[in-house]
Amino acid sequence: MNKKAKQSEGNVPKIDWEVKAKEYEAGWKRALADLDNYKKDAEKRQMEMVQFLKASSLIKFLEIYDDLKRAVEFVTDEQAKQGLISVQNKFKDYLHQDGLDEIEFKTGDEFNPELAEAVSYEENEVGEGKVIETMEVGLKYNDRVIKPAKVRVGK
Repeated sequence: MNKKAKQSEGNVPKIDWEVKAKEYEAGWKRALADLDNYKKDAEKRQMEMVQFLKASSLIKFLEIYDDLKRAVEFVTDEQAKQGLISVQNKFKDYLHQDGLDEIEFKTGDEFNPELAEAVSYEENEVGEGKVIETMEVGLKYNDRVIKPAKVRVGK
């Protein structure tokens, strides 16, 4: 070997390979944790998208459900009325199985603006801030309001 090669070997700093190994291991662990977090986040977003799409499909069925409810009120033939009520109950059970629940207020219940929309405020004997009548039933999908109830409220 020549003199220059021996000199350069003497100036090379000594590397602590154990410290380097621990640094690389820590980096790999962080990368694996980041990947795991990414996978969980992507799965969560996908589930939220599925729920959103399912909810939007259910909202379309709600129009038919509301029509059924109105039809029951106006049918005079008792057999036809019972048939419509049966269909309405099956429809309601189907929607409930998919996580849809009705929001309904009884007369005298406290008005809750997170669950209902006030259609009118009227003088009455029920009391201020109390529900007089539910005009339209609201709906929740997995505890999230997708259609607020429409109510008349006392003032």
